[in-house]
Amino acid sequence: MYIHMETENFVKVDEFEALLIAARDNRERCLLYMMGGIGLRVGELVSSRVEHIHFDQQYLRIPKTNAKGNKSRTVALLPKIVEALHAYLGDKQSGWIFPSIAGDHLSSRQVQYILDAIAKRAGIERRIHPHLLRHSFAVWSLEHGVSVYDLQKQLGHSSILTTAVYLEASPTHMRDSFLRSGMFA
Repeated sequence: MYIHMETENFVKVDEFEALLIAARDNRERCLLYMMGGIGLRVGELVSSRVEHIHFDQQYLRIPKTNAKGNKSRTVALLPKIVEALHAYLGDKQSGWIFPSIAGDHLSSRQVQYILDAIAKRAGIERRIHPHLLRHSFAVWSLEHGVSVYDLQKQLGHSSILTTAVYLEASPTHMRDSFLRSGMFA
């Protein structure tokens, strides 16, 4: 499977920062961080519960019932994401991370409406959809030296070939990897 990755398929870091600034509250910031900061699929995002978060070890458990392909996985939570979760959840111990007014969890469509509103406030004219944030997370991770294998595990891809598609959008990853190795230094 070959997918041509173009830069338009990703949110630039300054656009993501503009989205964070335009977020109305901790809930919207947390939602952005969960997709653009750890790469969750929208279905995983909306079906995650507070009980799945392990703050002490800084990870989120995605149960197989919430994951694509019925494969559970552990997702690393970076300090900014932990901070955003604490700011949003406060002392909440259980329930949906993103509950709806009806008492269930947000739907994928509701998440898109929220993203549309944030993007409009940020002055971003193109559509920012959940999977675009996931793609962006993958590219940013590679650009910051995350290994393709670790990214594969974080994203929950069955095949490393699926993850390797993002290498095309991050052409400096291979060069930087060799530079870090110290070869011919």
